[in-house]
Amino acid sequence: MLRRAEFWGGLFWLAFGAFVAWQGWLLELGTLREPGSGFVFFWLGLLIVAFALSIALKGVKGEGPLLSDLWRDARWTKVLMVIAALVAYAFLFEQLGFVICSLALLLFLMTVVDPVPLRLSLPISAVASFGVWYVLEKVLLVQLPKGLWVEGLVPF
Repeated sequence: MLRRAEFWGGLFWLAFGAFVAWQGWLLELGTLREPGSGFVFFWLGLLIVAFALSIALKGVKGEGPLLSDLWRDARWTKVLMVIAALVAYAFLFEQLGFVICSLALLLFLMTVVDPVPLRLSLPISAVASFGVWYVLEKVLLVQLPKGLWVEGLVPF
């Protein structure tokens, strides 16, 4: 039981769900007709707790892989590259802007970390970066850092 990954994963999510539910309770629940600021957090936390209990019970029954089996074939260099790329993204986000940072991050992930042919990675990263920028900036009116990005570059 104690060596099963499901048991420990279930315990982690049980603690997380209990924390979310408790914080929702502290924010005031309100009523169903007039929910308070903690209403959604409380019920979401309870839902996480319910799912976590079902996962932890599978671990108690002895189902699922052992904890040591989860890390056996891990590709740690790729994990470290992704972490480094995300840290660089966070530090350069303000200076370079959303579009340039997102484009660079996606290109790095699709060409270096998990290689995809360049004929696919270039259009996918461009469409994803510009598409998310358009939805956030133009449709939802979220202000993103411009950085080196020139507003007149895109006609829409």
